[in-house]
Parts: sequence; structure tokens; C-alpha cells
Amino acid sequence: MTFGWYVARFWYLGRWRTNNLLDFDTKSMIFNLSLRTSNDKETHIRMPARSNIEWRKWGKSDPLYGVASLTDRNKKGAHPWTDEEFYAYGAEVWAEYKPEWESYGVNRKSCVEIGCGAGRFTKQLSTYFDHVDAVDVSDDMIEYAKRNIDSEKVFFHVTDGSILPVPDSSVTAGFSSDVFQHFSKPAFAEVYFRELYRVLQPGGSIMIHLPVFSWPGAMNRVFVALYRLWSYLDAVQAEARRLFISAEIGRPFMFGIKFETQWLYQFLRMVGFQDIQIRYFENSAGKQGTSFRPYVFARKPFA
Repeated sequence: MTFGWYVARFWYLGRWRTNNLLDFDTKSMIFNLSLRTSNDKETHIRMPARSNIEWRKWGKSDPLYGVASLTDRNKKGAHPWTDEEFYAYGAEVWAEYKPEWESYGVNRKSCVEIGCGAGRFTKQLSTYFDHVDAVDVSDDMIEYAKRNIDSEKVFFHVTDGSILPVPDSSVTAGFSSDVFQHFSKPAFAEVYFRELYRVLQPGGSIMIHLPVFSWPGAMNRVFVALYRLWSYLDAVQAEARRLFISAEIGRPFMFGIKFETQWLYQFLRMVGFQDIQIRYFENSAGKQGTSFRPYVFARKPFA
């Protein structure tokens, strides 16, 4: 049997196993959370991301390393994080982020932060914006941040990760770093981008870190099929580990996904965003020191 037969077989198996609840669009490479109705229409739903399981475990076991997983910085590592070093690291990276956002255009009146964790960036945002809504799915992460951030400008919110607890058109900026790549499925990025658009005031902007990729022109279908297989196997392994965590016999782990560039542009335009840019710039937020990482900037148009 040929290599192509195996690729086709795995592609079919992956499609058969996921077509009831998780509809996988191979053109855009994005999972859509949906339920099929009797008329074969799709009713989109909101449900907590499965990745909340490991994130909440990180909040209980090692919140600083869960947020900034640099080499040897875990509690049992050679150089575990101290609070002072952790927040100083956040200040260093924010100093690299700020000029990029300012060159794009940012209103400093108010900001919502998705995935604030232990407050690595929240502490910096509180000195930059007049008002900050910091959102996370982990109670323990939020409590850790509260103990280390003494600012009347910051309001913390614990959520299930499906909505932003902020009124419509109420903030001028949206921010997130090192969060979107840990969602259990890209569909949860869709939810958050829609929510960001909802809560932004006209003219408000977002700065979101997320890993991106583009498909090569040649052998496109083969790469799509192989990526589908890899994603399916990786998701199955992650679900098994989440079962152990839920049973209190497993350790937290880092799950990662990436976002296809063309889909990202198309989806943000569909939501209503304008002036969409994906910028790569050098900063210290990577696991192995200074590296080039991608960030998406976009703006809600004026009415």
C-alpha cells in the first residue's frame, strides 16, 4: 500500500471520529464547536475549554512556571521563580511590547486582559492604563495575582473561559500574551475574538500573541491531511492526560496549537475588525531567551 493510501485512511478516520460534535474545516484548519440540528444546520454553542483543566492545575501546583515556563524555572528546577524575578521579567517583556502597540495605536483609557494568570503583565498594565479588567479561569492564579498587585485600577474576574465579563463597548484595548496557543481547540480563539470585538469601544485596538503558520503551495492536500492526523493524535493524548489530572493523579502539562495565517485574517475581517496586522518582532518572552514571535493587531472601526 502506498504512502498516499495511509494518509487518506488516517484523514478519513479523523473526520469520522469528529464529525458529530467537532466539525473540522480542512480549508481553514479551524475547529468549530457546533451541534447538528435535524435540518443539518449548525447551532454554535459556548462551553469551557478542556484546557482549563491543566491550567487550573498549574494554578494550584506552580503558578509562576505555568505562566512563564522558562528552562529550570519550575519549583523543582535549578532556578525556580521568585516573585521579584517573575514580575521583573514581566516588566522587561512589557517594555518590549509597548513600543509596538504604541506604533500601531492604542488608547490608554482601559484594557481587558485575557489569561492574566499570576499577573505577570497585569502589574505592568496597571501602570499604563487607567482601568484594567484582568480575566482568568483559575481561582488560584487570580488569588496569587491579587496578593502581589496592589492597585485600585485592576479588577480581577474568574470565568469559565467562554465570555468576557465586561459590558459592550466598554474598553479601549484588549491584550493577551502566551494564552491563545494553549487553548484545547482553535474554536475558543473564535469565541474570544468575537468577545473582544463586542467589548471594545469603536476605535479600540487589540494586541494578541499567538503562533501562526502558512501552508506551502505545493502538495497542499498532503500537508493538510498530515496536520490533521498530528492534531488528532495530539488532542487524544492531551485528553488522556486531562483524565488523569481530573482524577488527581496526573501532573499539569503544556498543550499547544497554532493558527493558520489566511484563516486568521479572514476570520477577523468577518468579525468586523479592520487594520489587521501580524507583526513579528524580537522580544524576551520566548522560552529560550530573545526570539522573534508573532502578534496580531487589529482595530474596531468607528461607527
